[in-house]
Amino acid sequence: MIHGSTEGLKKSTIEALEKIYELEIPRDKLWTEELITALASISGEINREISVYIDRKGKITDVSVGDYKTVELNEVEGRRSSQRLSGIRCIHTHLNGSGMLSAPDLSSLILLKLDMVAAVGVENGRATEIYAALPSAVEKEDYEIFGPFGKNKQDFSVLFDCIKEADEFLKRQSEFLDDNVEKAVLVGLKTQETRDINGVSEAEISMLELKELAQTAGAQVVATMMQKRSVRDSAYLIGKGKLEELKLLVQTKQADLVIFDEEISPSQQRNIEEAVGVKIIDRTGLILDIFAQRARSREGKIQVELAQLEYNLPRIYGKGSILSRLGGGIGTRGPGETKLETDRRHIKRKITALREELKEIKKQRSLLRIERERNRVPVVSLVGYTNAGKSSLLNALCDADVYTENKLFATLDTTTRQLMLDENKLVLLSDTVGFIRKLPHNLLDAFKSTLEEAIYSDALIIVADASDPYAEDHLRIVDNILNELGAGAKPAIIACNKIDKVQDKNFRITDDRIVIETSAITGEGLDKLKACLKEILFTSLLKLSLKIPFSEGWVLPWLYENGTVLSVDYDENSSLVEVEIDNSLIGRIKKFISVGNNES
Repeated sequence: MIHGSTEGLKKSTIEALEKIYELEIPRDKLWTEELITALASISGEINREISVYIDRKGKITDVSVGDYKTVELNEVEGRRSSQRLSGIRCIHTHLNGSGMLSAPDLSSLILLKLDMVAAVGVENGRATEIYAALPSAVEKEDYEIFGPFGKNKQDFSVLFDCIKEADEFLKRQSEFLDDNVEKAVLVGLKTQETRDINGVSEAEISMLELKELAQTAGAQVVATMMQKRSVRDSAYLIGKGKLEELKLLVQTKQADLVIFDEEISPSQQRNIEEAVGVKIIDRTGLILDIFAQRARSREGKIQVELAQLEYNLPRIYGKGSILSRLGGGIGTRGPGETKLETDRRHIKRKITALREELKEIKKQRSLLRIERERNRVPVVSLVGYTNAGKSSLLNALCDADVYTENKLFATLDTTTRQLMLDENKLVLLSDTVGFIRKLPHNLLDAFKSTLEEAIYSDALIIVADASDPYAEDHLRIVDNILNELGAGAKPAIIACNKIDKVQDKNFRITDDRIVIETSAITGEGLDKLKACLKEILFTSLLKLSLKIPFSEGWVLPWLYENGTVLSVDYDENSSLVEVEIDNSLIGRIKKFISVGNNES
């Protein structure tokens, strides 16, 4: 059978190609003059490249026809152990008269662990020269090129020795190779809607973030690709020409997966996977993978699992009768409920169960919040772009030991610590999950129970990385997400963190809110930050001395519930109380106030 692009070929040409299978290659030769002559003649006649695969017994196992612009080297079937060479050699034609091997030829040699890839230059239906590439016997994923040779070459002993040495080298090296690191190609899209930030396209900035995300997930980024396009393609997101370029890039770089910076639909994901032949994920899937690696608490794990299930549910698909559904009439009957439908039903049940668990956690958080409100302890949340230094700032302010790392999304689980602003001013400081551009909506929904710390906080510290050139744009993204969560109107201080890394002495972030330059490393600005928090949270508090008659027994319990009782003493007829209480509540206890009270 002839594979590849056979459309439009004459019957006589097909028959000539089929006769190639009958040719025998002696075991002491890599090719014969008869084979090269046949390949060159047919290739020149049809103006298309031809490739043949030959095993070590000299049997031709595959004949394929390719487009004259590119040759597609098929996956080797029936190969030996993945820790050895495949035992297959590929010989194919080049129509430009040159037998020099191309990048796809060389990458196929390494990727498919072929014994040899040879290219035959063809001009006017005749072979001009032959170059052969063999795997290196001294360097991993390298090769050696030999040639040019003529079609009538007789002595192949040197080439056979090189193949044998490369096979032994691969066998020795296999036990030391780390095949767990996935190689990734990143793909971005720039459209008419793409904004410029400080003269740089947001698509380019987003691609830099995607590279960081991929490295955080444990992938090795081997190539990036950006397409400028007026609109997104409904089937492949990128254009068909770019898709072919991507396919070639994946083969050349031996990539294991492709990561798109845009959110792709389930149908687009299927189409691209079928075209490119490797795993395809988008930015959302990548972030979910990182979250799954980083979640530590029960709540964090539940939230990540819920987001993953909701993301994957529409992406479960299959083909064939094994996936047919229960019949509902003629033409719809099948062998019964399929594994696909069972999986979908199981996932939906699991989603419902996880949502119920999160509701319970939300109730527990509400009870804790009510208790804090009863004790009148203000809550401040650290929010901001991922890797802005929120956890480091929490550690510096509270002398804590929260996990920190110079990676995206190092913190997923909310951490709360006590912060003393002065001798008797206590607040609770909460660290939250970082934000990022294009943060998936299903992640926001899943993490709402965690992000409620920000929603119900008395004030926010919005942390920005002062050393990042796009810090102001990060603030814009954070503000948008806070508005979406309903926390945009909270009193806020902007902490320009990592100021110790800023070289520009004229650095300044323009904002109507309070802006404080801080460093979790040197401690710069931390005292000023605490003073500003105290001013925001406690300006409406008054420190009062009250004289409460014993007959007014309701007052003291009310003070404990609505203020902070500092001390209680007694005389013959009354309780003498020192209390801090909000100015708006004074009306109820005004008649008990002693002379000489001051604001705190």
